[in-house]
Amino acid sequence: MNRNITGSGIALLALFAAPACTSAWYAASADREVGALLRTRTDEVLGDRESWVIQPETAAARSDAPAAEPPAESPPAAAEFSDIPDEVDLETALRTAVQLNRDYLDREEALYLQGLGTTRANFDFGPQLAASINPFASKIEKSPTVDDLQANVSASQILPTGGNLSVTSNYTTDNQGRTLGLGLAQPLLRGFGYEVSHEALTQAQRSLIYEIRSFELFRQDFSIGIAQRYFDLVTQKRTLENDQANVDQATFDREKAEALFKVGRNDQQDIFRARRREIETDDQLIDARTRYRRNLDDFKIAMGIPTSVDFDIVDTDPPFEPIRIDLESAIVAAKHNRLDLLTQRDLVDDAQRAVRIADNGLLPDLNLNLDTDFDDSGGRNGAGLWSGSANLMVEIPLQRTPERNNYRTALINLAQTQRRLSLLLDQLELDIRDQLRQLDSLEKRIFLQREQIAQQQRAVTVSEFQYERGDLENRDLLEARQSLVDAQNSLIQLQTDHFIRRLTLLRNLGVLFVNENGEWQ
Repeated sequence: MNRNITGSGIALLALFAAPACTSAWYAASADREVGALLRTRTDEVLGDRESWVIQPETAAARSDAPAAEPPAESPPAAAEFSDIPDEVDLETALRTAVQLNRDYLDREEALYLQGLGTTRANFDFGPQLAASINPFASKIEKSPTVDDLQANVSASQILPTGGNLSVTSNYTTDNQGRTLGLGLAQPLLRGFGYEVSHEALTQAQRSLIYEIRSFELFRQDFSIGIAQRYFDLVTQKRTLENDQANVDQATFDREKAEALFKVGRNDQQDIFRARRREIETDDQLIDARTRYRRNLDDFKIAMGIPTSVDFDIVDTDPPFEPIRIDLESAIVAAKHNRLDLLTQRDLVDDAQRAVRIADNGLLPDLNLNLDTDFDDSGGRNGAGLWSGSANLMVEIPLQRTPERNNYRTALINLAQTQRRLSLLLDQLELDIRDQLRQLDSLEKRIFLQREQIAQQQRAVTVSEFQYERGDLENRDLLEARQSLVDAQNSLIQLQTDHFIRRLTLLRNLGVLFVNENGEWQ
């Protein structure tokens, strides 16, 4: 027997194959669906975050606190990667990093994949449609050719009650027969209800919320990390300038010591000391330049650009604003605002739901099945025939060891999740207290360091005057100048530490907002 597709069958196949699309179309379709889902869910989760977060109250200002520095003017929009400027400011670095950093792109894709998984869950719990067509021809020797066409269409839907409703229809041309079937399979005990039957959909939707929050926290940490790298480079650049000035001054002092020796104002020991300091400052400068260039290359990689791209860092002070936050209100705000804390509370809800689902799994099976069919191919005088059936299946639960273990596991997971929430709350209070103490300590040290620099500047001026008069050895002058350089370098580092810790505190209070370019508000 030979089977060949007839001309009419080919036409029908072409008709059904017409909607088929290319792989590129499917990829674009996924992007459109996931993109719309992520925009909607992100807006629901974070869209009005600024309106519901609690801001901590302002604490009384200290009279001895250093004054806040005025914020710098906003720079122009960042250049494209192909046109990186010779000097990169913080805003340019942030904009470039959120576009090109590999870890950032990986996290964006992780969020996309979570959204893609959610669309699959939405699909799985939506109407399931299927259709097939099978045209063929058969030929037996000395018999006429028989053409036939079979078509099948089916649809099914999981119901909120946990049941499954299905519809099937079949059509054949050889006997002009059509059949229609309706079926309902409904659990009445185990598996009954939306919570049990739709757990996969519920968890997929909640996991997307968690991933959105996690990505937002990653963006905040990422921006803080880029800022820290940036201002560390600024600190190193300032230190380089101080070290270079130190070398220039040491060279000048050595030349001056040699000149004074020629006129009898110095002895050979003074020249040796001046030359030793010149060598030490040269060595310090060489080491500082090597570290700066290496760290600059690391920063380029963090931005996502090749190390061959040549630029330098704009020398700018980190914004300084003393923290004036009331401790108790800060703790209250953090407990209300923190995205990771919101997720941990939701995980407790998930664990409680898992316990209820596992408890449902201990019930016996009691399932109702209803079926009805219509067939118009075999009835008398061409009339169709209806048939139906109903049955109720009851299971006698003789063994429930796997279900028992699942239930006990769910109880343990719930207790562990609740303990993690309790630990996070306790750790939150500890972290906020510690961060406020550290910021307060840094502010006091900045104030003292500014005073120290002023004192060292006066000491250097006096030492230079006394040295010119011959009342002071060059050793004392060299030590005074080195102390000034050390104090200036320490102040730069203290200001950078304060700025980064301040951003981290705002992040931990849940009041740090980062825009699409990675800039905080």
